[in-house]
Amino acid sequence: MPQPENASPQSGNSSLGFVLKVLGLSTILSVAIKALGPLLPISGSNPLALGVVLTPSLVLGGLLLLRGQRQSG
Repeated sequence: MPQPENASPQSGNSSLGFVLKVLGLSTILSVAIKALGPLLPISGSNPLALGVVLTPSLVLGGLLLLRGQRQSG
C-alpha cells in the first residue's frame, strides 16, 4: 500500500509521541478532578449536569460551523 506524499518514516514516532502526550495530559486532568473535585462548592443538580455534558459538544459544533462557513465563503 503506497504511503501519502507527506508521510515519512518519522511520522510514526510523532504520532506515538502525540498519543502519549494526550494520554499523559488526560491522566493528569483526571487525577486533578478526582482530588480537587470534592473541594469545589458545587451542588449536584440536573440542569448543572446537563450543562456540563452538553457544553463541549455545543462549543465544538459552533466552531465547526464557523469553520465550514469560512471555508465555503
